[in-house]
Amino acid sequence: MRKKTWKKAMICSLAALMIVSVSGCSSKSGSKNTKETKKEEQAKETKKKVPDTEAQTSAVLSLSEVQTLNANDKDKKFKEYVSSDTNIVTVTEDGIVHAIKAGTAAVTYTDGSNQYTCNIKVKKRGMVYPVFTMMKGEHLDIQFSNKDSGLSWTSTDSSIASVNAKGKVTAKKVGTAVITGTNRENVVYQCNLTVNKKIKNIIYLTFDDGPNRYTTPKVLKILKQNNVKATFFELKPAKKDFDLTKRVLDEGHTLAMHGYQHKYDIIYRSEKTYHQNLDKLRNLFFKKFGVWCTLTRFPGGSSNTCSSYNPGIMTRLTKKLDGWGYHYFDWNVSSGDASRGTTPAQEMHNLKKETTKGHDSVVLMHDFYNNQPTLKSLDKYIKYAKKKGYTFMPLTASTAEVHHRVNN
Repeated sequence: MRKKTWKKAMICSLAALMIVSVSGCSSKSGSKNTKETKKEEQAKETKKKVPDTEAQTSAVLSLSEVQTLNANDKDKKFKEYVSSDTNIVTVTEDGIVHAIKAGTAAVTYTDGSNQYTCNIKVKKRGMVYPVFTMMKGEHLDIQFSNKDSGLSWTSTDSSIASVNAKGKVTAKKVGTAVITGTNRENVVYQCNLTVNKKIKNIIYLTFDDGPNRYTTPKVLKILKQNNVKATFFELKPAKKDFDLTKRVLDEGHTLAMHGYQHKYDIIYRSEKTYHQNLDKLRNLFFKKFGVWCTLTRFPGGSSNTCSSYNPGIMTRLTKKLDGWGYHYFDWNVSSGDASRGTTPAQEMHNLKKETTKGHDSVVLMHDFYNNQPTLKSLDKYIKYAKKKGYTFMPLTASTAEVHHRVNN
């Protein structure tokens, strides 16, 4: 009897232990499953907040470069591209960005649910004409500030503007076209080109030998009052006059080069010396103002004889300048303001006599210190020419050059 009672007690005890054991395991497993479920839910929530890793978030472009954002987006899930600053970067609805100006901008876009941002930096160097306007009949040599070469060129409409293998653009008729150059590494550069009709009887006012703290601001004031843009062939500015060069650019005039220095006995010693005289000034302008200058004027003009101490130097230089990436301008109207004793009345007489219709006029003036003849006649000349039906414009990289007969 006791034996049976003992067995029953043992069976009950084992059953209790098994229940406790099973109950303990079940409780521990349930706790683990609950934690895992919470982790999974948290992971899902986190995934919703983290941007898609396929979305492009940054890009660095050279000036004029074209690049497609999210190039691997074959399904076109990204859309609604918008640039924060179209002066620096433009973007199409397909995400094709075009670098217009050095600086930074943000392009935002969406996949329908989330918004993304791509921060873009545009470098100063690249193809120097991301956007360009020229007149029918003009030519433009596309240039680079980053020594790129070996490009293949195309035009979206050759009937408006054609481009040859060397990147020389010819404006054929009024309209718009896109000029595209692709290098060996498949980097693509783009120039958005506008061709306008040819204007007749243009006057291009040009000022040599500045900037000058006394004269240049007065010239700029007169030009602004008459809503006229001009061209300034500058020498190396003193540091204190950098603001004058910046003002020339800010007010919409063309900055061109007269040379790092003007001393005839130095600059015409050799082709190398003259080349360095230009490159040094161009590099300074590019570093300080971000402008890649291509227009230049020989001190004394290409017809000068002050270089005769080096026989034939002007003949050699005029032939080589284009290959160095420069275009030189002489003049066909001289104000005479650099001649000693010239009065304002004499300057006006010279200008009226030499400004004739039937061709464009490139007028030589100066903004050196205290040039009273020009300061006193400039406003009168502008008003006189406007009444006669002339149009004032600044020289550009596509303007037809005016050259003298070379005498050395």
